[in-house]
Amino acid sequence: MIEVFDTTAARSALARRMLRCPDCGQPLRPWGRARARTVRELGGALLAVIPDRARCTGCDATHVVLDAGLLPRRAYAAGLIGQALVAAARGRGHRRIARDLDVPGGTVRGWVRRARRSAGQLRAAGVQAVVALDPDALPAQARPGQLAYALDAPGAAAMALGDRFGVPHASPRARVTVLTRGRLLTLPPDG
Repeated sequence: MIEVFDTTAARSALARRMLRCPDCGQPLRPWGRARARTVRELGGALLAVIPDRARCTGCDATHVVLDAGLLPRRAYAAGLIGQALVAAARGRGHRRIARDLDVPGGTVRGWVRRARRSAGQLRAAGVQAVVALDPDALPAQARPGQLAYALDAPGAAAMALGDRFGVPHASPRARVTVLTRGRLLTLPPDG
């Protein structure tokens, strides 16, 4: 999975073999399209998506090139999932979040559980990214609650990424998706 801010630019770079394999570093070449899917965005709009696929010229691995506003294997956009996680970090229950976002309660409960289970890994990934981008941007004070504490570092890294590389058009949640390589909800559990 390769998360990108601009799918049109990525498609052009892929055609010119300028995208590199995250596994071995060799150039990627176009290799058709991934399956079509419909994703629900924040506000309820439905988005039809057919991501590009790429194949490595070196190791023959295949990768899906996915817009940073989306998470792999999720029917909901990263912005909507991120809003649910932030609400949970602020102490709201999954039923209220689900009602506010018009998402099934079990779906929100699953997102929150996954994020809490891997909160340490999420925090560690965020701290690594902040230190690499701008060590001064690291949050100085821990917030109450495991999830809030875990979301602080990726949030700070997303802001540092925007400042350093000038990607103001990309939302902070899309930046977090890129920084976590689309694994916001699939990082390994702590421990």
